[in-house]
Amino acid sequence: MKKKIIASLLVSLSVVGILPVSAQAAWKKDAYNNNVWVEAGGIKQGWNFIDNFWYYLGADGVPVTGWLQDKGDWYYMWSNGTMAYNTWMTNGGLWYYFDENGKMVTDLVKVESREYDFTNTAIILSKNIGLDNTKNIPQTAEKTVSNTDVSSVVSGEGK
Repeated sequence: MKKKIIASLLVSLSVVGILPVSAQAAWKKDAYNNNVWVEAGGIKQGWNFIDNFWYYLGADGVPVTGWLQDKGDWYYMWSNGTMAYNTWMTNGGLWYYFDENGKMVTDLVKVESREYDFTNTAIILSKNIGLDNTKNIPQTAEKTVSNTDVSSVVSGEGK
C-alpha cells in the first residue's frame, strides 16, 4: 500500500513538473529609468499589444514616441508610447488623421459625416480650420490642402 501511495505521488509530481508555467510579463525600468516591456525573461521589440494598447518597442525595448515610419506607413506614438488611432492630431499647426489601424490617412476619409481629402498630402493647413472643442476634430468652412510643408514636417520629425 505504501508503495502505491509513493508511486502515485511521484507520478503526480512528475506530471506537475512538466506542465508549462506561464511567464510573467511586465514593465521594468532600465538603467536610464525608461519603461521596458519584458516577457519570458527577454526584452520585447517591434509591435506589441499590451494592456489593450499598441506600442512599438525599439531595439532596447523602450516604447517609441513621436513619429514612426514602418513599412512605408506613418504612425504617431503618444508621449506614453501608445499608438494614436481613430483620432486627429495637430503638430506644428498642421492636422493629421490616423485610422482604426493607427496609420496616418493619405487618401479620402469620412469622419463624423464629413469627408476630408488627404490624397495629395497627409496634412490639412490649420489656418483654414477651426476646432470643435466638444469633439476635438477640425471643422472647416473651406478646406484647403497644401503639400508645401510635407517634407519638412514628415521627414524632419520622423523616426
